[in-house]
Amino acid sequence: MRDVAVYGSDLLTSVEFSLILLALSLAGRGLADITILTVGSRGDVQPFCAIALGLMQAGHSVTLASSPNFADFAAQWNIPFAPIAGDFQALLSSSVGLDLLEGNSKAELIEEDLRWQQLLNAWDACQGSDIIVFSPLTTWGYHLAEALKIPGILATQVPVSATRAFPFLGFARRCDQWLQGWANLFSYRLVGFLFWRRSAKVINRFRQDVLGLSKLPWLGAQYRRDAPSQLSPLPVLNCFSSAVIPPALDWDDSVHQGGYCFLDTSKSFTPSVALQDFLIEDPKPLYIGFGSMIPRHPEKLAQMIVSAIEETKQRAVLCSGWGNIKQTDLPSSIFLAESVPHDWLFPRVAAAIHHGGAGTTAATLRAGIPSVVVPFFADQPVWGELLEQIGVSPATYPQMTLTCEQLTDGIRRVVEQDEFGERARWVRSQIMTEDGVTKAVSMIESCLQDFDG
Repeated sequence: MRDVAVYGSDLLTSVEFSLILLALSLAGRGLADITILTVGSRGDVQPFCAIALGLMQAGHSVTLASSPNFADFAAQWNIPFAPIAGDFQALLSSSVGLDLLEGNSKAELIEEDLRWQQLLNAWDACQGSDIIVFSPLTTWGYHLAEALKIPGILATQVPVSATRAFPFLGFARRCDQWLQGWANLFSYRLVGFLFWRRSAKVINRFRQDVLGLSKLPWLGAQYRRDAPSQLSPLPVLNCFSSAVIPPALDWDDSVHQGGYCFLDTSKSFTPSVALQDFLIEDPKPLYIGFGSMIPRHPEKLAQMIVSAIEETKQRAVLCSGWGNIKQTDLPSSIFLAESVPHDWLFPRVAAAIHHGGAGTTAATLRAGIPSVVVPFFADQPVWGELLEQIGVSPATYPQMTLTCEQLTDGIRRVVEQDEFGERARWVRSQIMTEDGVTKAVSMIESCLQDFDG
């Protein structure tokens, strides 16, 4: 490099020399073709868009492979997109989806034919990739990475790595007891096995017929003896703050602690005059929204919300993607908004009443506002429990058993008791010291370098 510098200073202009140095620097970093696989709701996709942008800014070529209904969203950020079959919103609004949201764990949201098509779409999207980053809902990225003989990384917004510290999807319940610790550890094995058996038939057929790989053992990949070195152990990137979920002490070097991967959507948002006028009035409004969650009886939930807001004499911005609610059906104390970016709206409200999705929860913590959680399914009740535990929420009320009295009490407590807001602002101060996207990019590049080496 020193010889190049002398040569450049003698014969090239400063601009030409800078371009050469930049090209050498980028080449030294090992620029890569990276495919990111993720399906699900907006909260499952948006953090991966943030990672994609970080990788693109570092000079890498990135393709986001996800549900077709997110193609326009990716296009807003000029992120190359490949469709994977299945509209999560439509699936959740189906009769099977509603059963799942009401706690029927046996409901099969993704049938075999759709799973097969997803695998084919993902396989096409990953051709030519140097590394695959995939989410917990697309863990079949593991098999694609194996077939392509490239590294794979599981990036997750909830802890999925086995530990004695807490059970699977029980990260709000830590323990230091020996016997409970072993039970916690076993829970990951059990869930992994059950999850594998539900998809083993289609995955093994895909491995053999399309990927040209051998079948996996009946117990799953974690019990195989011939795992590729770049996938054994599988690197895991935790995309959540250590200030919210401290890393377990027994996680090994394959588990990398990152941070929340926030996508700044507020810059491209132009609020209506009516919304701006509503927000500047007193008292400061609440946010009420449940993301992609769809109750079987949305009118009943809407009526509970209206009654609770009127009873507490509060004001609210209601984001109603989950029901056919019209502004004419609401009192003047409630502003109906179809879609407002959380990073724009949340700093302007007093508190949030939400479903406890990982993405929405992260957004409330980033904004430094307290929450009341009304969870539907999956990890949402645990996020509610965790927010109570860290002192930023007074209560969690499951959607299936929610009453107007509960919602009224939760609103009163979160608004009137200052400690929830104070604690939320402290958690925010801790999160703002982290840079999850930069950590994610660094970890992905490190995996690439280790593989090349």
